[in-house]
Amino acid sequence: MFKWLKKLVQQQTCAFCHNKLERSQDYINDVEETISVCYKCVPYAERRAFRKK
Repeated sequence: MFKWLKKLVQQQTCAFCHNKLERSQDYINDVEETISVCYKCVPYAERRAFRKK
């Protein structure tokens, strides 16, 4: 299977706990990358001062 196709097929996971995302919030991290965070890890992302997208 092609590498780029594997990335499309894979389900998204949380940037912190790596669980599957059912409900997610997008944040911008320190290096200006967009990350998806699950609802359980939102307080952690806000404590680290990530900006909401």
